[in-house]
Amino acid sequence: MSDAPERHSKHLYRAVIVIVGGLIAIFSSRLLLMPKSFGEHGWYRFDNVAEQMAKPVKHGGNASCKSCHGEQSEQHDGAGHATVPCESCHAPLATHVKEKKKSADMKVERTYKLCARCHQKLEARPKDFPQVVLKEHLEDQGETLEGDVCLNCHQPHAPLEDL
Repeated sequence: MSDAPERHSKHLYRAVIVIVGGLIAIFSSRLLLMPKSFGEHGWYRFDNVAEQMAKPVKHGGNASCKSCHGEQSEQHDGAGHATVPCESCHAPLATHVKEKKKSADMKVERTYKLCARCHQKLEARPKDFPQVVLKEHLEDQGETLEGDVCLNCHQPHAPLEDL
């Protein structure tokens, strides 16, 4: 009966040693593995900011398109796709313009797959967002699901114009 407290204290010492050893391992690993700039200005690696800034700019935004494509831009801005950035349907500006001069023709996705990204009926989308079941919609129009079929009826910059 007299050695019972000593026997239990051994368990406590072992538990304390395991906990302290674990904490030392965690903090040692953190010091070895964590980048030095992590946490300097927030919960991220600050060196990554300079790395990202060194990358070339690819997107220019709608204002950069407007300087050369004013008519299309005006039509786009006044219609249902006004909130959709030009580069969502076209390629990034950097594929078309370099050093403020046209370097290549602008790539344009013309297939129904581009339209379907936003307008294919999904239950999770807001009910007032324009959605269609593509197959049914095209059957109603006497069309089939292929190629640039959406462009047969819809003008991409003003999709509900002339319907």
